[in-house]
Amino acid sequence: MIRAILPLAALLAGLATTVEVRPVEVHLSNVGPKGTLFVQVCTEAELAHGCHHQIKATPHPGETVVTFPDIAPGRYQVSAFQDVDGNNRLSFGMMGAPVEPWGYSRDAKAIMGPPIFADAAVEIGTAPAVIPIHLGNVRK
Repeated sequence: MIRAILPLAALLAGLATTVEVRPVEVHLSNVGPKGTLFVQVCTEAELAHGCHHQIKATPHPGETVVTFPDIAPGRYQVSAFQDVDGNNRLSFGMMGAPVEPWGYSRDAKAIMGPPIFADAAVEIGTAPAVIPIHLGNVRK
């Protein structure tokens, strides 16, 4: 019985590794000249534990394009912020609102925390994808 199961398990393991990945371009608009851009592409499950796909990039004023070379097809939320003060995290003001530029895919709105996954979710298929994100929403 075990001899029959092992070849099947090997076949299934091989299928799991043949998922085709595609590049995903994130086009960030309203980018300022200072700091570092932090961009991540996350599944809903990853939001609780940390995203596997994260990139730090140098900002180019106006628009910056960040490319993730290996995203598997699926449903994702893309988020970004510009770390202007250099502390490697999104900074918040006294009232709890971000004081650095940030944004989400589908221009999802965040009120008292990140947006609901479904509001920011984008479907990434088998073709290369382009996801626009407008940085803004800074409250001082």
